[in-house]
Amino acid sequence: MLRSRPEIVSKKERIPVIPEKLFSQVIETGMPAILRLWEEGDRYFPKGALFCDDEIIHHKNVGGSYYQCNPHFWQCFWQGGFAKYPSIEIEFFGKKYHISAKASFDPIPAYSTQPRFYHLYKKNNFSLNTDYGYVVELEVKELPGKSQVLLLTDTCRDTYLPQRSYAYGKVADKREDGFIWDNFDRNIFIDKFYVTNRQLNEWKVLTNRSDSIEKDRAKWPHPAMINLKDQRDYCVYYGKRLLEAKLFDAATMTPTDLKETLPTKVYRPETPWQRDLSKTFLGIARINPDYQLTPLDCQLAEVQGCNEKYFSTDSATWMGVHFGLGFYPESFENYIEPKKNLKMSSRLFHPGSEWHELGVLSNWTEEQSKNLPVAFRCYEEVIE
Repeated sequence: MLRSRPEIVSKKERIPVIPEKLFSQVIETGMPAILRLWEEGDRYFPKGALFCDDEIIHHKNVGGSYYQCNPHFWQCFWQGGFAKYPSIEIEFFGKKYHISAKASFDPIPAYSTQPRFYHLYKKNNFSLNTDYGYVVELEVKELPGKSQVLLLTDTCRDTYLPQRSYAYGKVADKREDGFIWDNFDRNIFIDKFYVTNRQLNEWKVLTNRSDSIEKDRAKWPHPAMINLKDQRDYCVYYGKRLLEAKLFDAATMTPTDLKETLPTKVYRPETPWQRDLSKTFLGIARINPDYQLTPLDCQLAEVQGCNEKYFSTDSATWMGVHFGLGFYPESFENYIEPKKNLKMSSRLFHPGSEWHELGVLSNWTEEQSKNLPVAFRCYEEVIE
């Protein structure tokens, strides 16, 4: 008996199912490398030119710290400003995987028409314990069809003020104690650098004022120059406050003994790097008006006669804040002496100027001017 053979149906090629657990483990393994790219962008900066002038215009007078936790650097890297097919290679159980960011977010017209590799985030509810950050989406080349959304935060921005006793201001007689205070049981984080035009632009984008951003990309690393009210509003928007004068003194006046948090005597050094100003180039310049500045002098305090440089890390104080003396005039809140709200020591004055000394403050009328451009920074107190 003849029997007809059943029709042979070709089987479709099976699409492998990617285990969710494997994808998550690969992303988790790659997180240290992802965070290094985000937090240490200066280490990835190429020796040659970048290919994304809509994001970054590099000048040699901008220090590498500017590229740390910088969303424009992140954007430039992933859109091909460094390599044609950028990815981060990791190894997981003997197999290599390539992680990359996705251009999942709408363009920010104020910057460019390019789709974004990040989205500006500002907390509007209590679901996350983070006030602001950058939403990104990651994928793995070898594990298609899946992605992971993450929130990157600006961990590079501020530095912790150790808990101890501090002095405020300058005293007429060094034997006097003057105003002494402490921050025991308080967790205070101070901005390392001035607030920049780049950061101010983000604030304006988030508050629907994109039409007033600084469009000159070469000026994005420069200090933001806005009036006192806007300085306060900017800091408050991010859950911070305008830096206080006593906190600035605490961050710049190096303690005599770092291990002794409650000393019987709290001294007031006259510069961040030397207790006695007379032994520094600033003190010498007071005696000798013709003093010739050296490159090292300008790294410590950018005064009149120095070449302008931004994000200089050679000016770091004992706890990691920059620009203790010199560079730009800087505004403060001062609840102890309200009229003393401005650090005048800056690149506007000769190295022999008496403004170049810690604890010496002036008064600011709260509005910017060409003759007196005033920078600012914020601080945050974290309540546990």
